[in-house]
Amino acid sequence: MRELPRNIDADVVLAIGLLLDDHAKTTSVSLSAAVAAIRKSGQTTLNDDEIELLVVEMAGARGLAVKLDRDSTGT
Repeated sequence: MRELPRNIDADVVLAIGLLLDDHAKTTSVSLSAAVAAIRKSGQTTLNDDEIELLVVEMAGARGLAVKLDRDSTGT
């Protein structure tokens, strides 16, 4: 297990966990949809890259595939 960043937001980790627990096991997790859902669920100081990293790591730990569908503008 890696060391968590100093600016980690426990609410974001819990929200990602709930999102992934409710996700179907047979479809891949969309990064852009996951980031949008986290942004909609509450405020955080984490940027999109940090949220995406958490989603990828947490999805991997659950054995879920991740769809790398980030838009070309980097947002």
